Parts: sequence; C-alpha cells; structure tokens
Amino acid sequence: LAQEQHNSVSGISKCSAFLYQGRAMASVVDTKVAVKTFKQCVKDKGGEACQVERKAVVIGVAGAVKGECAPFVDDFFGCFVHRYHLSTCNDATIAKMVKCQEQSAGHLLTLG
Repeated sequence: LAQEQHNSVSGISKCSAFLYQGRAMASVVDTKVAVKTFKQCVKDKGGEACQVERKAVVIGVAGAVKGECAPFVDDFFGCFVHRYHLSTCNDATIAKMVKCQEQSAGHLLTLG
C-alpha cells in the first residue's frame, strides 16, 4: 500500500479508496497518510466534500488505537468480566486505558 499511496483513483487516494471498502488500515503510517490527505482535502474543497477521506481517518485512527491500547483494553475487560473482584482492578486500570486511547488518537490526529 505504501507504494500506491501517491497514486489516485477518481480523485481520492488509494489509501482512502482501500478504507472506503470497509477494510482496516494496514499501519499507523497509512493512518498518517489518511490524516494528511483529509486535511488537504478540507483545505482544498471544504469539509463536506471530504466524506471518504474522513471515513478513512476514522477507520484508521480506530484501528491504530485499538492495536496500540490492546493490553489496557484487555485488562479493563478482564476486570469487567470478573465484576471488578480481581485484586488488580482499580481506577488506574480504566485510567491507563483512557490515557492510552487519548494519547494515541491525539498523536495521530495532530500529524500531517
């Protein structure tokens, strides 16, 4: 996909076209490209004309954050399933998950 990122299909990047088909992003690098593409589209055409690019960013960020924060999400759901009766379950469990999600998403969205 990296080689194809600079090509275009009907005026949208192949990355956006790939995501529009409902598939997950291949990497954080692809997400960064999608964010950059979306920001350029908004600058050139306005926000309403960039729905495909917006969808690519949402799918990419969600996939990247899911991957980056998986250990924290697993810990949270372990606590949830056991109704917070495990000795490792406390407010820090949730705080770590939320912090990871906020930082990961924020980092990806401020790039580009």
